[in-house]
Amino acid sequence: MSRSFFRTYGFLSAMLLAIVLGCVLGALWPGATCLAPLGTIFINLMFCIVVPLVFCSLSSSIACMKSPKRAGKIMGTTLLVFIVTGLIAAVIMLFAMRLYPPVLEPWADAAAGAVDEQASVAQLLVNFFTVEDFAALLSRRAMLPLIVFSILIGFGVNLSGGADCLTAKVLQDMTNCLLKVVSLISYYAPVAFFGFFASLVATYGAQITAAYGRAPVPDPRGWWPRDARLLSALLCLRARRVSALCLPRRRKGGRARHAAAHPVPRGHGARHLLVRRDDPDKFRGRGRQRRAA
Repeated sequence: MSRSFFRTYGFLSAMLLAIVLGCVLGALWPGATCLAPLGTIFINLMFCIVVPLVFCSLSSSIACMKSPKRAGKIMGTTLLVFIVTGLIAAVIMLFAMRLYPPVLEPWADAAAGAVDEQASVAQLLVNFFTVEDFAALLSRRAMLPLIVFSILIGFGVNLSGGADCLTAKVLQDMTNCLLKVVSLISYYAPVAFFGFFASLVATYGAQITAAYGRAPVPDPRGWWPRDARLLSALLCLRARRVSALCLPRRRKGGRARHAAAHPVPRGHGARHLLVRRDDPDKFRGRGRQRRAA
């Protein structure tokens, strides 16, 4: 059981342990800011791998599909999920900023700056789905145009021969190689989290918990705010659901089914099993002698 636990949750436990150790080191040693490059290296590596990974995975998956209709459904679903999740995130952040504003007092000494003209809706749509040059697709800031371009490339390869095309095989091999690179980079994650959180705590100290501590502070009547109670209830329900899904369920009648599938021979006992397992031919010979007698 311990092997299966460490195999499943070992990496996650190592990351959590690295975060805790980094926070403790940052609180005890102010010079832990020198460990910031450890986290920056990991973030830069992930930012560099995300663009080719998105391009190759989307293009190869669409290029190897046998049904163009299914590819069209996947393209529409991908764009819909991207837009809907972005809207949900925007609404959540809007309500969160209304409930717990990050700035309690307005800035009085903020320098005035020039504001550009407001872009039209047509220009926003153009900038949302496309870029001016191919080089702009290589940036993670143009993720949605990259997705659109990858889907178009996938359709082009699908119409040119599909999975049997050489380009489709190259894209599939590139996807597999990039996934291996991601797994290699992820082994460095505990070290990166350790350095990142150590530098973060050493730089800001108690200011980190001060901003987050304003949300769960109870009101004067001693009750938690309504949204905090709701959040805690949702987290408890989520934890119970995850634990119910992760824990193995005991099957009813397992021993009875095992006994029916593997019946134990009668009349010879354990000696019969040992003789048959060690030397089947010897067992058969003894049985013939007994029947002859």
